[in-house]
Amino acid sequence: ASDLHLGHPWSARAIGQFEASVLAAAPDLVLLGGDLADSSRGLDPLHACIESLSHRTPVAAVPGNHDGLPGVRAAVLAGGGSWLPDGALRYRLGSRTLWIEAQLGMARGPDAWRILCAHHPDVFPLAQADGFSLVLAGHLHGGQCVLFEKEGRLYPGAWGSRWTGLRFREQACTLLVSRGASDTLPLRWNCPREVLLCELS
Repeated sequence: ASDLHLGHPWSARAIGQFEASVLAAAPDLVLLGGDLADSSRGLDPLHACIESLSHRTPVAAVPGNHDGLPGVRAAVLAGGGSWLPDGALRYRLGSRTLWIEAQLGMARGPDAWRILCAHHPDVFPLAQADGFSLVLAGHLHGGQCVLFEKEGRLYPGAWGSRWTGLRFREQACTLLVSRGASDTLPLRWNCPREVLLCELS
């Protein structure tokens, strides 16, 4: 889930929907892709959400461009979550070791399957060259208003960023770009808010 943008009157409904989605899906991991809180009013809801979810499953987060508040990292950690810039999260998936990372350049063993949890999808070409299998990003909100789709890109947003779309693949690396769970400005058309459920096999 990316772009919670907590701290606005309309974000309370979004965070409730997000928590309900997680409880219904019962995932092995919850990853938060940045832009978690837009103001100090969002820190308590962020803490409460992560505390509620972390009793059921590991939760890890990265910062976004809106997360300049000094309390965002503290809210994640106090809720029982992991702050991925502090260190990768290691998870065992069958016979493979799954590494959830927030930065490039960390070499892993031959059995490692690497996921980059990023905020901005612009990092995708570098992540592909660095050996990641999967990149999860947000930031773009799908453009928020979509007039048409062409070759996997959502317009008019794709005129501003080539990664305004939902799924991209380069060689052995896949990029999934979330349309976001909420917004700073709650204006959308033909671009629903979303939480991504990824099944790895």
